Amino acid sequence: MDLRDEVAMAGGTLAEKVGAEAIIIISPDGRKIMRSLKTKLPVILARIDSEVSDGDEPSVDIYSKVLQNAERESMFLKVSRIELMSEAVEAAYIKGKIGDKIVLGIVSIGDVHSIVVVNLSDIPFIRKIADLAATVDYTILKAVLNLSIEIGQEGREGKPIGTAFVIGDTEKVLRRSHQLILNPFAGHMSDVRDIRNEKNWEAIKEFAQLDGMFVVDNNGFIVSAGRYIDASAKGVEMMPGMGGRHLAAAAITMHTSSVAITVSGSGGIITVYKDGQEVFRLNPRISIT
Repeated sequence: MDLRDEVAMAGGTLAEKVGAEAIIIISPDGRKIMRSLKTKLPVILARIDSEVSDGDEPSVDIYSKVLQNAERESMFLKVSRIELMSEAVEAAYIKGKIGDKIVLGIVSIGDVHSIVVVNLSDIPFIRKIADLAATVDYTILKAVLNLSIEIGQEGREGKPIGTAFVIGDTEKVLRRSHQLILNPFAGHMSDVRDIRNEKNWEAIKEFAQLDGMFVVDNNGFIVSAGRYIDASAKGVEMMPGMGGRHLAAAAITMHTSSVAITVSGSGGIITVYKDGQEVFRLNPRISIT
């Protein structure tokens, strides 16, 4: 048995001993490690740099660059195993694959093999998500975040696009906004407006190219797209470099009990606003902060 397999075996034993709810594997050889693990715990593969999925394996994507054949010295400089684990844990949490307990990571890159244990209850990002879930349904929040991640990563037809979603307190949001264009979702059945259904995401991505925001109600249905926010931004404090979309998103959450999520057209950065303030940012190609 080689060193990698010894570390993986030790990780599986430790995971059960510390009461971990899942094991995450981060490695270019992740599938081999996954097959070698003998554990009853759920095992999640962190696919590196959008590698192709292999069947129905439980997995999440991470986008930090991990070179297949790197010198050991350069790996310490170019990628942090803690950052990789943080990225994988947060992606798995957003996708609902893990809860807010202990997760163990097996990180195997080149000749360096690590075991990383994370207690999610101590991570500020998890607490922020929980606070947001007190305002809007978690399944809706999770769906909009995952859709925003895809838009930030892919853009549309190879070109970056920016857009925004306002979730909840729909009547007040509509009173403080107006249509820039004819509402493309008007008159459609609820099943094709359900943002939690990934089958609808391609159509949403098309309309994300339009100016204006999406309005999503408390049940997860898109009420309108191409919506212009009329709410006053007086008193909103905005970081330098943020554009009108971010200002409008912060403003509408200051005047309503909604949550707004923006995708930057320049870099794909996702920003979440509540009560007129930024809650957190997410770089869809690096990690959540």
